[in-house]
Amino acid sequence: MAETLTIVELGRRGDGIAHEAGGDIFVPFTLPGEIVSVSGKGARREPVSIDTRSLDRIEPVCPHFGTCGGCQTQHIKMETYVAWKTGLVSTPIAKAGIELAPDPMVTFETASRRRALFAAKLVSGKLLFGFSGKGSHTLVHIETCPVLVREISNQLAPLRRLAGLVAPRKKPFRMSVLSAESGLDVTLQNVGDLTTKQRMKAIDLTLELGFSRLSLDDEVLVEAQRPEIYIDGLPVTPSPGAFVQAVKDAENQISELVAEHLGECQHVADLYCGVGTFALRLARDAKVYAAESSKASIESLSQAWRNTGGKLKQIDTEIRDLEQRPLMSKELKQKRIDGLVFDPPRAGAEIQARQIANSPVKKIAAVSCNPVTLARDLAILIEGGYHVTRIVPLDQFKFTPHVEVVALLERS
Repeated sequence: MAETLTIVELGRRGDGIAHEAGGDIFVPFTLPGEIVSVSGKGARREPVSIDTRSLDRIEPVCPHFGTCGGCQTQHIKMETYVAWKTGLVSTPIAKAGIELAPDPMVTFETASRRRALFAAKLVSGKLLFGFSGKGSHTLVHIETCPVLVREISNQLAPLRRLAGLVAPRKKPFRMSVLSAESGLDVTLQNVGDLTTKQRMKAIDLTLELGFSRLSLDDEVLVEAQRPEIYIDGLPVTPSPGAFVQAVKDAENQISELVAEHLGECQHVADLYCGVGTFALRLARDAKVYAAESSKASIESLSQAWRNTGGKLKQIDTEIRDLEQRPLMSKELKQKRIDGLVFDPPRAGAEIQARQIANSPVKKIAAVSCNPVTLARDLAILIEGGYHVTRIVPLDQFKFTPHVEVVALLERS
């Protein structure tokens, strides 16, 4: 029997929340002010019907919305959506005792994501190709995806063909796709061993489709053209499946904020540097020390720097797991680091932040995809004598609870 609830607020994951005597109840795809009929038991329920609709409710842009787990908030009017997402940043920042309000949210075009991680699986001889379902590991087969750049969304059918050639029986696998300047860079993950026949068929189809590169985990099967992205006008070839910012315009805006903040620094550290998103820009004016745990990403950065033929200042790189072996405050002093940028995984940079807090570094740019761990790290830096001058949220992952944030700090 369905139960009737009144939704009073939006939660951190985009679910509507009803306050009941037994505790909060979370209902996906509902909005404050709505009266809804729900099924199920416990803290999470499923909507059966929307009996009273909010004026903030709009039609989603994707036919797969509600089953595909990629987007959670396509049903919210844009002004309300932006206000909710800004709150995802301002709330943990305020709880950390930081009184500075974030800048207005920077938004981007809907079809702007240049990187996607698809899932695929053979079920009863039919290939399912898409994303994980809402709140489950069930695979949802998709025919379209409005948040991807056209270079990827227009190639969903060919990508499915390629996945079908290599699909192991019953075992799910993943396909990472990056829209590079020279074409799609495709990496097959968790496929297992391929027969020689499968390899040749996959290579032939890759060439026929005009994709730039096909890799099996770390092994390049074929490279028709070098898959390059441009960082501040410099060509960089990421390793197969390497991390790059999901939205190119977001990467540019984040990098401009970082470069402007650290512009007068002479010795800069780029921690969790990836393929050099910040290091290559900063090396135009400063000597750079760049650290990253991925050997392949460091090699991509080093090669890009060498290819400039001396046009940039020195970039010294180190393969270093900063969680296990953070750059110590003594090392920062020895390297004469006066400016620093860090962009860690979602878990944040707590251990590294404690070392920075005890260092003489003058300016810091903290980049994060998790406002909660960012707020924690900022509190550590503030306790060490820094103050936050600006906080900029960027909606790089539209229709999701994920938000990118840049915080700029200076020594008091």
